[in-house]
Amino acid sequence: MTSGTEELKVSSLIPASPNAVYTAWMDERRHSAFTGRRATVDPWVGGRLTADDGNIDATHIHLDTGRTIHLTWRTADWPVEAHDSKVEVTLEPVAGGTKVTISQTEIPDGLSEKCKKVWRSLYLDSMKKFFASADSMRKALRDAGKKGLLPVPGERRGRRPIVAPRPTIKPPDPEEVKRKAAEEKKRKQEEKEAARKAAAEKRAAIRKAAKEKRAAAKKAAAERRALEKQKAAERKAAEKAKALEKKRKEAEKKKKEAEKKKLAAEKKKAAEKKKREAAAKKKKLAAEKKRKAAAKKKAAEAKKKAAAKKKAAALKKKQAAAKKKSAAKKKKATKAKSTKKRTAKKSSKKGAKKRTAKRPTKKTKKRATKKKPAKKRTAKKKPATKKRATKKKPAKKAAKKRTAKKRTAKKKPAKKK
Repeated sequence: MTSGTEELKVSSLIPASPNAVYTAWMDERRHSAFTGRRATVDPWVGGRLTADDGNIDATHIHLDTGRTIHLTWRTADWPVEAHDSKVEVTLEPVAGGTKVTISQTEIPDGLSEKCKKVWRSLYLDSMKKFFASADSMRKALRDAGKKGLLPVPGERRGRRPIVAPRPTIKPPDPEEVKRKAAEEKKRKQEEKEAARKAAAEKRAAIRKAAKEKRAAAKKAAAERRALEKQKAAERKAAEKAKALEKKRKEAEKKKKEAEKKKLAAEKKKAAEKKKREAAAKKKKLAAEKKRKAAAKKKAAEAKKKAAAKKKAAALKKKQAAAKKKSAAKKKKATKAKSTKKRTAKKSSKKGAKKRTAKRPTKKTKKRATKKKPAKKRTAKKKPATKKRATKKKPAKKAAKKRTAKKRTAKKKPAKKK
């Protein structure tokens, strides 16, 4: 930026593609429609651009389709001796449309804010409304046609006439230039002195403020320390009270636990006692039951023994009767045998007498000899009966002794129990 000039930079997001924005800029119908003022555009390098009903006069110096537009720019209120400013319009594709950035340099002093306002209201905001929708574009063109801003149909295309003539620039007067330079120098010195005084006053004010701030900080620190001390004392007292309360609570808790423990021990003791009593009772009942069972068993065994004794006695009686009977039978048999023997002897004696009378033959002798061994057989039979009778008695006695021993062996363990 040169001395005595200003510069600006504005940007906005336009909801259209870079090519659409570029085309609208270069088309005077659309340019007039979105600005709402009469505009003329020569879409080539060196072409003239007028806008805002001739208030703006510009010339294209570099064009890059869909990317950048470079031009010189001045307005009707531009100082006569001031040069044209330089304008660069960049079109950057972004999400949602095109970011339009306008950079302007070499603006005369005091006109940058006015130029910024023109760029905002006449171009960026108007373009945003124009490209909002197809309806808004149609409406803007219709309104521009009604106002008579659009070019007349059938008009020859080409370089447009200048709406307002360019101002004539007079060569500056050397004396005037010197005077203005002296005034500028004086003004700068005055500004410098004023700035120095202002800086000194500012430094003094800063020192004073810093001193007051330090004093206030010191006072605040003292108050804070006092407050902290008080808070610490209160906190300490609160902690002490809390510790005492905690100690009391712990003591109460311990007491309760001890009581609970004692109660539990008593309860346990009572339960154990009850358990022991129940076990003793159960044991006593079991012993009584066992004793009764043993007595019952003993009685049953005694009964059984008596029955066995009775049975043995009956058997003995029966055996004695059988013995007596067999003895009587034997006696009878022996008696019958003896009578038979006697009769046989008598008959043999009678036969001998007859044989002596009658001489016996060889056959009779043989028969007589054969009969004699028969008598011996009958004599041999007698000892066999006696032997059988004598053998049976000791076997029965031995069996009785064994049964008696077994009974005594069974009885003895029952007594021990």
